[in-house]
Amino acid sequence: MRKLCGSKTMAVILSAGILAGIFTGCGSAASGTQTSQSASASEAAPSSAAVSSAASAAVSSAASAAVSSAASAAASTTQASASAASATAASSTGKKTTVYAATGGDPKPYVYTDENNQLTGQNIDLLKAIFTKLPQYDLQIEKTDFASVFAGIDSGRYQIGVNNFAKTKERQEKYLFTDPLYKDRYVAVFSPKYSSIKSLDDFTKLSGLNYIGNTAINATVALEDYNKDNPKKQIKINYTDEDVLLQLQDVQSGKYDFMIIDQPMFNSYTAEYKLKLTAVDFSDKAENSITVAPYGYFLVGKGNDQLVTDINSAFKQVVTDGTAKTISVKFFGEDYTPATSK
Repeated sequence: MRKLCGSKTMAVILSAGILAGIFTGCGSAASGTQTSQSASASEAAPSSAAVSSAASAAVSSAASAAVSSAASAAASTTQASASAASATAASSTGKKTTVYAATGGDPKPYVYTDENNQLTGQNIDLLKAIFTKLPQYDLQIEKTDFASVFAGIDSGRYQIGVNNFAKTKERQEKYLFTDPLYKDRYVAVFSPKYSSIKSLDDFTKLSGLNYIGNTAINATVALEDYNKDNPKKQIKINYTDEDVLLQLQDVQSGKYDFMIIDQPMFNSYTAEYKLKLTAVDFSDKAENSITVAPYGYFLVGKGNDQLVTDINSAFKQVVTDGTAKTISVKFFGEDYTPATSK
């Protein structure tokens, strides 16, 4: 027995002890329980057991640290990897989640129906491009009237609203928003007789004039708020369900004094229909009363947080591969992709 204390034999015992500690540590990490050494072995060779126990504790501690480090790394997973995991899960199960997107079908160039009666436009093409990166979803797009987009999202019938949506305080309280998808800017469009108006620092220059616009759009809501705060300097609001082209033509003819429209939309209609109208920029302060951020978004129903994460991740991919720019140039004439997304 005394020969067991020789240096070579002791090295063997130490090695065995370390190996025992390694397997004990791994078992603890996997099962969450601790494994004790045999009492009889401890009594038979007290000095060797002490060495083995110390080695086991050291290795077990290192294993625990490794597990903790791995958990920390997992916690810092990016949006892209989360989306990829979602897609992988869908691929492995063969199941897809059906997502319903709703649009009012206008205005052009954001959303419209082409000569083949198919929905198209910058919003529609961008949405489709994004979902080509998300195989875990089956995208269905439905056309409805504008008000029903909100009602459908509220009821859960639709998950996404696609209609050149800007962000407002009221909408932020009820809905989720994707990351900014494209830059936007509003202009006031006047009939030729108001060509003397060169700038708009606020809405006071518009008091007494006749405005035409759709119900519930950002510009109309902003003017309604202005009228509430300025009872002696009212702007006359004329509500309409006419499409944008008819509204522009009514302003050009002098039937109404002005309307408020997105710059890309105005450029598109003016070029296509040779309209003779005057467009005036708003100051940043005035524009902030129309929208809290000069960007376009997809609207998403509350409770669909993972869907928003996946859309944002896929959008970054279509920006990186140049698809977003190609779509923007096709419909807007230039790249309106937000700098923050590039």
